[in-house]
Amino acid sequence: MQNFIFILVGFIQLGIAIYGTREVRKHFSSYALLVLIVVYGLAYDNISIALGAFLGEGALTKALNAPRYWIHALFTPTMMIAAFGALRMTGSKFAQSKTWHIVICVVATALIALGSYVDILNLNLVLQQENGILKYVNDFEFLKGPPIPAVLTIIFVLAFGVVMWRNIKWPWLFVGSLIMFIAAPMASVPIFQNIGEIAFAAGLVTTQIRAARGS
Repeated sequence: MQNFIFILVGFIQLGIAIYGTREVRKHFSSYALLVLIVVYGLAYDNISIALGAFLGEGALTKALNAPRYWIHALFTPTMMIAAFGALRMTGSKFAQSKTWHIVICVVATALIALGSYVDILNLNLVLQQENGILKYVNDFEFLKGPPIPAVLTIIFVLAFGVVMWRNIKWPWLFVGSLIMFIAAPMASVPIFQNIGEIAFAAGLVTTQIRAARGS
């Protein structure tokens, strides 16, 4: 059952990414490209986890799991840049500031550096089997608790969603990031995290489309 859920979520994410790709081709922006990389990464993340039960323990499954960590480390923090970019494209006065743009880019870069240290430079994949799911997880722990880059990224995007809702009456970036923020700590119930990821991806992609159309 769990494998079916991961496969389903993976293909939903893939559908969101493909839809976003078609729309972004009409109104291209580098911010949207960053979002699409992450959403395709989420699709890969879920599908590769689902494949673990079919492939079993071994080098192939381990190799398929490694890019999950690379993608999250290198691209998840860029979502704060993409969300800030959507604010710029929709005319937010706050987002026109070059100083704030630099600050956001510096924060995102710092989080990428931290994520790369934890999940690339110190990636130590070990087998984990639970509830019919077979996957490899990083055994290296920098600090106890949820991953700092992911949590801070969601908080920044959530805040930018509030600004966008206030400025142009577009609530979906806020709604998607809020659902992700609520669902993220529920690691013991994967379905909640799955729902959160879908909502987050949908909010990010539709916001980029709205920003491009309205720019």
